[in-house]
Amino acid sequence: MVATFAVVDDDRASQRMLADILNAKGDVIAEFSSGQEALKFFESGRRVDVCFIDLLMPDISGIEVVEKALPLHPTTLFVMVSQVEAKTLLANAYAVGIEFFIHKPINRNEIMAVTDRVLEKHRLRSTLEQIEKSLAEVRFPGVARTAETNEQTLKKRFQLIFADLGILGETGVRELQAIILHFKDREDELSNLPLRLIYDAIAATEEEIQSIEQRIRRIIKQALGNIALRGLEDFYDEYFERYASKYFDFSEVRERVLELRQKRTSTARINIRKFLIALYTDVFHIN
Repeated sequence: MVATFAVVDDDRASQRMLADILNAKGDVIAEFSSGQEALKFFESGRRVDVCFIDLLMPDISGIEVVEKALPLHPTTLFVMVSQVEAKTLLANAYAVGIEFFIHKPINRNEIMAVTDRVLEKHRLRSTLEQIEKSLAEVRFPGVARTAETNEQTLKKRFQLIFADLGILGETGVRELQAIILHFKDREDELSNLPLRLIYDAIAATEEEIQSIEQRIRRIIKQALGNIALRGLEDFYDEYFERYASKYFDFSEVRERVLELRQKRTSTARINIRKFLIALYTDVFHIN
């Protein structure tokens, strides 16, 4: 199978040079000049075998892109290319999961050598996964045919929903996930309990309840802003249509769209319970 690549670099000359080199090793199927463009690509569900990405870009950094994209596509390998030599930034890049850090100016031989190494790692990982799958089928023939455990399936559902809402990796999503999992098979309680008791169900201490409430309110408001922005740009945007009225009161969405249009600070209220019920429904696929 031909290897697939993506190139992310706000410098058009570097982007073109990388793509030309990588096309000798496979197919460059995506090129982006900003981190946001690359992130939308990964959040849409598309993937590549290897992504070469610049560290510093005008909108969001390569580190931020890798941090948010890797949980969605754990088999994609990331190689960072940059003029930056600061040890702290390099350490941060490796901490979020990159495979290699290449310093600019771009050297064709170095790019080719690194590409060979990451593709070999990709091939070995795929082989190992196939071996593990074969062994599992021998040991547990009934269980192994299930592609994923329930836990893995639920984790992926959370990740996809949070990615669609533009809040994947943000502070507060952990609490949202914890609440939904805590009330599994107890939707009536999630619908009827006072919100404070819902927060209390995942709080370690009484003092933590207020912090959880603030984080959840903040993250839902952020999600509202993201969805409203999509509606502002395109009223028929698929994410806007999918989430606007299901996760939020539509009056809230309309108010936030108007605020964005007029560049006003948000005063829109949010219906936390409606958001929680919608998230619960989507995660557990209740029709």
